[in-house]
This record gives sequence, structure tokens and C-alpha cells, in this order.
Amino acid sequence: MKALLVFLISFNLWSDDLKKFQKIFQSANKIEKIEIPDPISEKPTNTELILIKENKKNLGYAREIKTDTGCNSGCLPVIFTLYYDSKKNFIDLTSKPGLTKKNHARFTSQDYLTLKGILFRNPENFSKITHPYEMVDMVSGATKKEYVPDVVEKAAYTSLRVNTYNQQTLKFLSSFKP
Repeated sequence: MKALLVFLISFNLWSDDLKKFQKIFQSANKIEKIEIPDPISEKPTNTELILIKENKKNLGYAREIKTDTGCNSGCLPVIFTLYYDSKKNFIDLTSKPGLTKKNHARFTSQDYLTLKGILFRNPENFSKITHPYEMVDMVSGATKKEYVPDVVEKAAYTSLRVNTYNQQTLKFLSSFKP
């Protein structure tokens, strides 16, 4: 009886996961979890990549991320899901709890579009950053001028963190063979 209960709970969890991924991949009927390294977070917890399938056909991938901005201040958690097509190209980003920016203001629809544009373009400026604090003026908290075109307004830390995970996932996918 206990084994049946565990199976039913597991099945319901998988079923809920599948429903979430079907918003992006409508014909999905199967998911597989794959281990992926997380060299970004202080405590690596984002170590699953989801392979999304329709029967035996690979539809794409998803990676759910629960992290912080890397600034070690009062920033809210950064929780989002990255999606990739079967050719391993970034296609979308969602965040059920919603992403936030300075003073915990919620991202607008335009902010999400801007962030997706950042992920598609992978700003070269980001490769020069060794710590998120380098992106802002430490007195005013304003984004430094050289980074303004590369971030969501008032969300420099979040923009960098999401892009860093996207680039790390793309790098993993480039050598991954399903």
C-alpha cells in the first residue's frame, strides 16, 4: 500500500511537471531528467535539465532555476525556467512567481521581452564581469552607463544572473547527446 502511495504521488508530480512544459511544447507526453552541473550558485542546486518528448521524438529541453542574484544583499530569489528547442536553441523564459528588479518591483511584460532579447543576444559586456557589483554605481545603485543597453532597466543583477545560466545551459547542450 505504501509503495502504491509513493508511486501515485510521484506520478502526480510528474503529471504536474508535464502540464507545465506542455504550455511550451503542446504535444509533450514524456519527460526525462538529466543531470547538469551548476557551477554558478554558491550551493549547486540547479542540477536538472528536463528532456521533453512526444513518445520517442525529442521536442526540446527545459531548465528550472532557483537562485539568487549573486549580490548577497536583500534581493529576492530569482526563479525562472529556460526553454530550448530540439536543436538546442534558446526559445523562451517563464517565471511563475515573477522576476523582480530594484526595490522588489515586479517585471512588466516589456521587461520580459527585453530580458528574452538579452538572452538571444548574449551581451559581450557580460563576459567582462567578475561580480555583479561591477555593474552598478555603489553609491547611487544605478546601473553603470556601459551596461544600460545590456540589461532590463533597474534589473542589472537579475539580467546578468539569468543570462549566465542561459549561457551555461547552452554550453552544456552543445556537447550533450540525448
